[in-house]
Amino acid sequence: MEATAMSELARTRQRALVDQHLTALLQRLDTQGWDATTVDELAREAGMSRATFFRTFGGKEDLVFLDHETMLEQLEAYLSTTDHDTASALRQGLLLVFRHHLEDRDRTQVRHRLLRQSPALRNRELLTSHGYERVFRRWLRGRLEQDSLRGPRLGPADAEALSASLAGAGVALHNACLRRWIRDPQDGVVDELSEQAQKLIQVLLQGYAAGPDAARSTIEEAPQRPVAVVTLVGEHADREQIVEAVRKALS
Repeated sequence: MEATAMSELARTRQRALVDQHLTALLQRLDTQGWDATTVDELAREAGMSRATFFRTFGGKEDLVFLDHETMLEQLEAYLSTTDHDTASALRQGLLLVFRHHLEDRDRTQVRHRLLRQSPALRNRELLTSHGYERVFRRWLRGRLEQDSLRGPRLGPADAEALSASLAGAGVALHNACLRRWIRDPQDGVVDELSEQAQKLIQVLLQGYAAGPDAARSTIEEAPQRPVAVVTLVGEHADREQIVEAVRKALS
């Protein structure tokens, strides 16, 4: 019990140091250049020794994404305790992560600029996105199993596919909205993500609940739209030649 309390205290102190110094350190990397900035210079910027810097922040790549570790823990804690239905909980989880980026606009924009300086950072960003997908997918599998007990039954393959689809599509939508906000920060972006996420989640959940026959019938019953066809025929072509030319164009 005492060891656990000491470990939690150490983590709390580490998070406090991260919150205190992270944005300034990222700005130093941005202004001086990713390759031109050394760990020793970052340690001096934070007012600590090289060894303490590594214990607190890790290496340079770890530093750039360090706040995501805390965010992933917060996301898992939310998903494991929420009483919302599956669709609402998934949407709120995406918004929780999104608001984290918006809380420190400077940090988010500096990190985005740093990604353009280093291919290694861009690869690390992909791994970070996959981390969020894994958290959502693991939670969704459990939730969908519970939902199947109360509603339409999903087989293991469908549950796995739906979990992966919802997690991947949700994170992709989150990232698209975030990149758009970084380029052009506007009010209302949270509401926009919330609305788009709700539509996306409902389409996937309702589609799986209805089954393939319903999707197929919807496609078959969709009204046929007029099609414009452009083709070339001779100046003196008769009706049969024109019809044949159109038929070939359509085929």
